[in-house]
Amino acid sequence: MLVFTEDNVRDILSISTDMSFAEVENCLAKQKEPVLFVKKKDEILGYIRAQDLAGEVQNEGQDRQFWLSHLIPLHFAYHIYQDVSVSDVFKLLGEEVVIVRNKRDEVCGYLRREDILIELLRQDGHHIDLFRTILSSIPMGIFVVDRQGNIVNYNDEGLRMIRWEKEQLHNHPARDIFGPEHIDRVFATGDTILNQLHLRPEMGILADYSPILTPEHEVKGVIIVVQDLPMLEEMAMELDYVKDLNTDLKAILSTIYDEILVVNPKGELLRFSDNNVINFRQGDLKDLVGKNLLELEDKGIFKPSVTRLVLEQKRKVSVIQDVSNGRKVLAVGNPVFDEAGQIERIVIASRDITETTKLKSELREMKKLSQQYKEELESLKSRHTLNRSVVYCSPKIDRIMREIEKIARFSSTVLLTGESGVGKEVFAKAIHQLGVRSNRPFLKINCGAIPENLLESELFGYEKGAFTGADPKGKEGYFQKADSGVLFLDEIGEMPLSLQVKLLRVLQEREVIPVGSTQSVRVDVQIVAATNKNLEQKVEEGSFREDLFYRLNVIPIHIPPLRERPEDIPVLAYYFLQKLNETYHRDIQLSPDALNLLEVYSWPGNVRELQNIIERAVVTTEEELIQADHLNRFLQWKKASTKVKPIITNLIPLQEALEDVEEQLILLAMERYKTTTMAAKVLGISQSSVSRKYQKILQKQASMHA
Repeated sequence: MLVFTEDNVRDILSISTDMSFAEVENCLAKQKEPVLFVKKKDEILGYIRAQDLAGEVQNEGQDRQFWLSHLIPLHFAYHIYQDVSVSDVFKLLGEEVVIVRNKRDEVCGYLRREDILIELLRQDGHHIDLFRTILSSIPMGIFVVDRQGNIVNYNDEGLRMIRWEKEQLHNHPARDIFGPEHIDRVFATGDTILNQLHLRPEMGILADYSPILTPEHEVKGVIIVVQDLPMLEEMAMELDYVKDLNTDLKAILSTIYDEILVVNPKGELLRFSDNNVINFRQGDLKDLVGKNLLELEDKGIFKPSVTRLVLEQKRKVSVIQDVSNGRKVLAVGNPVFDEAGQIERIVIASRDITETTKLKSELREMKKLSQQYKEELESLKSRHTLNRSVVYCSPKIDRIMREIEKIARFSSTVLLTGESGVGKEVFAKAIHQLGVRSNRPFLKINCGAIPENLLESELFGYEKGAFTGADPKGKEGYFQKADSGVLFLDEIGEMPLSLQVKLLRVLQEREVIPVGSTQSVRVDVQIVAATNKNLEQKVEEGSFREDLFYRLNVIPIHIPPLRERPEDIPVLAYYFLQKLNETYHRDIQLSPDALNLLEVYSWPGNVRELQNIIERAVVTTEEELIQADHLNRFLQWKKASTKVKPIITNLIPLQEALEDVEEQLILLAMERYKTTTMAAKVLGISQSSVSRKYQKILQKQASMHA
């Protein structure tokens, strides 16, 4: 029987649930007890360990209520009476803390597992055998150290954990195996020291140091409770593996051009890569470890701070930083989140892009324009309402394409008008591809390119033996071949009058009569006609039937010439250039001056002429960049037949008049031709003179508006 009295139990230190965090801390600091009991009124709810409070953080500036049952684990204590039978000792060792009650059922204190073991050793020698039996049954290692610091008792589990033999261990100084500073501290202060890690090649353990106290509370020995660290060898191997990974990571980072920084959520620099290629920060980066990078932005060393932006936006951020030494740096900040979704680290990759930003202005402008045209082309391709073969960006063509999108849902006859070369066939195909007949045939016939005697048989077909040289099997005409589809009649204004009558009948009756036949054939064809002639004028002249004109002119669409939609010139030029590059496996680009030259040219041959000019320039150039001078050789500039003389209505000084005329001419030339090179050619003076005079004019205008 073990007897526990008020002299050999620990005093209960209690706290209430309505105490503040500061009050709990003060109470713990004064008493230095390893366990705090939580009371509500006079009832003990349970206990918490001092180590449970270590991770708790008080909100700054607040005296919050410390509701322990909600904030930290609350453990429940086992209650015993003063007299404990031997059979109950094994049960008690399964509890971390037990509360002791006296015979009046009053709480007189509490015991920890180590205290019970100590009492077994203290109360005479009657329980030595039981003590040793208990020691051997405990899965943890137990070592008893006497006042001289020697190990006087232990269990088999402890021997196994420290890798010692019985003959070596008995009466051996505990300081040779365990932490001497911890043993000395327990003897000196009587404190209990928990969770001390001891790692050596031969062992890996976690040790608790508890004092053995006399009734007068003097330390007469120490009990050391140890737990084995499992898989120590595997941990050592893993540590070696981590070291190898760290070495590999440093090697990889040293080969990366970017400078890598790792920052904590406070903005403090934790570590950086050895490859310090940027060198834009003042001083050595080693001096900045632990310092707040946000302060560098406040000091004007660089701006903006990618660390600050990542913390504000909680996402990946890329910025161009302006550095105080005049450099430009591309900084990319990536947040690393913990399991709670809070930013744990920020990894910053920085790269000096100063030299990149100092590329030649012409090359930069060319790439910018090229990218713009590529994006416009991709935008055009992605728009589901537009035909892929129609390349444009002008509002005029956009309105036409929207109109085509509407009428394509029907099978009405469409008349396309416009100058030669504007691309009427392209718009006819757009009507077919955007319409309900897109999966049916699309046939084209040029009414002005086929002789009159053959055009009829091509359009309407013929029966076998219809005329000499005819196919003995007969032949279907374009109307029959295009049945349920679209027939594009190009150059309809060139159709002979004799065939206009038959065409009118087909449009009215929806049937054709092949040459040499008397039987009509039903056809369902949508007619799209096109002409570069003024059909109304031809009707007045009698060369085109008025009734056919009105039958064709159901939905008239006029395609404007290229000179009236200059926005389409760069897009079309780039489109044709891209096609030629793909065909000839080249990578030729147009210079900004060349594009400006194309925009100011009148294009009498419209899109067809533009396509031919681009192909001619690609075939004849040996450079990767087509310049304006090379392109200008292929353009046919029209000169005015008569010169317009300025009209003078008032007398002014001759020099002033010359200056006014010169200013007007230079402004007009720059407005029309965009570049000083072309303006100089038109005005017949040097490019440097145009540039100098133009800048002077702009300065004069600016001062007048100031």
